[in-house]
Amino acid sequence: MKRTIFALLVTFVFLVSPILIVDGHAKFPNRPVTLVLPVGAGGSHDLHARGITGIMSDIIGQPMIVKLLPGGAGMRGHAFVANAKPDGYTILFTANGFDQLVPQTRKVPFNSLKDFTAIAKLNHAQPLFVSLSNKPWKTLKQFVAYAKKNPGKINFGHSGVWGAIHTPAMQFVKAAGIKVNFIPHKGGGPALRALLSGQDDISMAMPTSGRAHVRSGKMIALGVTGNKRMSKDKDFKNVPTAAELGYKGVSFKMERIFMAHAKTPPERLKVLRDAFETILKNKSFKKFMRSIGEKVQFVKGTDYNKVRKERYNGFTQLIKSMTGK
Repeated sequence: MKRTIFALLVTFVFLVSPILIVDGHAKFPNRPVTLVLPVGAGGSHDLHARGITGIMSDIIGQPMIVKLLPGGAGMRGHAFVANAKPDGYTILFTANGFDQLVPQTRKVPFNSLKDFTAIAKLNHAQPLFVSLSNKPWKTLKQFVAYAKKNPGKINFGHSGVWGAIHTPAMQFVKAAGIKVNFIPHKGGGPALRALLSGQDDISMAMPTSGRAHVRSGKMIALGVTGNKRMSKDKDFKNVPTAAELGYKGVSFKMERIFMAHAKTPPERLKVLRDAFETILKNKSFKKFMRSIGEKVQFVKGTDYNKVRKERYNGFTQLIKSMTGK
């Protein structure tokens, strides 16, 4: 009788427990998982993380805690994860620019392609050119005309050198033939706050973080990167692309990626990857993504890893075209 009750209890535990594996005598995870963001508070990445971690905590059965580590154009956060114990308890929520571009522009204490592996790509976003609505320009063309009459007098805020704002901003400035003062900030959130305070004249923002300010009328969207308008976004569907306005090559888009240390035990990595596939079916997750106006463009970690080297090489060519080196 006791054996029967014990067997039933064991069966019940496995049926109701969240995703877990046996590693020696302990399940994974059996303590909180830290999600490192290489950016500051208030940006689109931070907003995503705050909404996702609560749901993910229910899926993995342990708290997932956000840790913001801005600085070094995102490399401080990457270095922290690269130097952490590769046990699956410290993972990274980053972007393609931080993963594949920035490490090529400075000395970093890790090898991005060798030291990290993808858990999942969540989605991607087209950065918007934004400014306060009280500025003397109302369109991107008008801004360019103003900048040409006032060379070197425009402050263009961004989230860090070679980041998701700075990169398309440099593409645009080169295509438009204007001179601006690039002002670095520690992430998209601080860059947005600098714009809203009037410290900067123009910046770029992801649809997630810029939406509320555009809706309120405080900020206007002047243009968007890429070759296609955001036709399915009710707030930004009429915003023209830089390409259609004649500014070619402003093509950068930001991909949101969850990553782990490359030496994470395979069975633990599988748990994390399975958890991020599980969240796709979660009603609260779907509701959250709708509430911030972003769609999911999910790619499995194993599939994303296959294109990382190709993307890395593409950024190598971009750096050469922008710097001549």
